[in-house]
Parts: sequence; structure tokens; C-alpha cells
Amino acid sequence: RCGAASAVANAARAAAPTARRPAKASASRNAPLRIARHANKVSERSLVARAKSGLDTDELMKTVSDKWDAVENKPQAILYAGGGLVGLWVASTLVGAINAVPLLPKVFELLGLGYGAWFTYKYLLYKSSRQELLADIDELKR
Repeated sequence: RCGAASAVANAARAAAPTARRPAKASASRNAPLRIARHANKVSERSLVARAKSGLDTDELMKTVSDKWDAVENKPQAILYAGGGLVGLWVASTLVGAINAVPLLPKVFELLGLGYGAWFTYKYLLYKSSRQELLADIDELKR
């Protein structure tokens, strides 16, 4: 009895991995196909996104070239552009240094939340204050 039961159990164990193997093999066999389908969908989406953006690089280059030709003092414009890039780099470094101080980011976050709440109360909550804000903006535009 024990010999027959163990033989049946061994046969069942031997049959179990073979039953699983075709599923794994078919999954691994179809994996490149699934990856190719996914890549095809991604490329179609990016193609559609590029088509919808409507960015004409030739027109953009022509506009930039025309604007550059219209600049009278090119060295000064280059200096201003370089100064702007240096200013952005300095600002980024400063923000990174402030962010490294443990307490300051949370303090600045609280200040921002407080100012946002004050601005909402002062200018956005009531119709008369919204009109006042619009008048101030129109005055700045002139």
C-alpha cells in the first residue's frame, strides 16, 4: 500500500511541473510580442502627440533668426542672456542650500500657505475686492 501511494504521489509531483512548463514557455515566448505591441502603441501615441502639437520648427527658426537680426546691440544681448543664465544658476543653488537647512523649508511652506490664505481673503473672497484687484492689474498693464 505505501509503495503504491508513494508511487502515485511521485507521479503527481512529476506531472505537476510539466503542466506548468507550457504556460511559462508560452508566456516567455509571447513576451517579445507583448513588448513589441507596447512599443508600437507608445510610438503611435508620440506620433499623435507630435502631430497635435503643431510646432513648425522651420517657422520657429525663421522667427528666431528674424528677431536676432532685428537686435541692434548683439554683444549686449548676449551679455544679458548670459547674466540671466548665471542668475538662474545662482537662484537654483540658493534654493538648494536653503532646502538643506532642516527647519527652513517647513517655515517657508507655512509662510506660503499663510500668504495664500491672506491673498484669498483679501482679493478673491468678495466681489468688490476682486474688482479692486482687476483695477490694480489693469493699472500695472499700462
